[in-house]
Amino acid sequence: MKGMVMAAMSALCLVLGIMGAMGNTWLVPEEEMDDGMDAGTSLTASWSEMDLAEMGASSESDCEDFADNMAPGGAESECDGTVITMTMAFSDVCDDTDDEEACDMATGGMIGTIGMWAGIVCALLITLTMVLPMAGVDAMDAVPENVTQLATWAAGALMLVGMLGWYFMLPDGGDMSLGMSGWMAGAAMSMGLGSALIGQFIEADE
Repeated sequence: MKGMVMAAMSALCLVLGIMGAMGNTWLVPEEEMDDGMDAGTSLTASWSEMDLAEMGASSESDCEDFADNMAPGGAESECDGTVITMTMAFSDVCDDTDDEEACDMATGGMIGTIGMWAGIVCALLITLTMVLPMAGVDAMDAVPENVTQLATWAAGALMLVGMLGWYFMLPDGGDMSLGMSGWMAGAAMSMGLGSALIGQFIEADE
């Protein structure tokens, strides 16, 4: 039972970690935006989405014309019908303008990305180590026990370090709050650390 619980928690850590790391809603506006508009940030970029039908656009070509003429310099634009999505990488803004907040966000995003993906790799190793033997596959038997124990703690700990590094680099103030991707990353970190705690402190026959 202990092994099954740890395997399930490690698998959840893996899945939620991937969804969090790849998600684009680490931060979202605290207040609801106007109809047809949405915005948020991933670990590495900010984005905004707007329905240009509110501005008289009637086709994707109108949207593309808007992107060519009105989108901020350096922004990547994508049209889906009359809906335009503009994405701006923090690192590009930092390089182009030396804006301190953008540079801090770029640094925090790099720390968060490294921490999350390093934790995901460890969660994958632990999940395979626990799940494959249950299916009668001995492919992971060659992994040393001390490596397995280290990875068990590292999965959640590295995600925690990444999240804290990202959080402490956020600019003061602002009107953004933690979004779904951030919450999923937090849940993945909790699952990883929870699995490690169970393995460390709960006996196998309990």
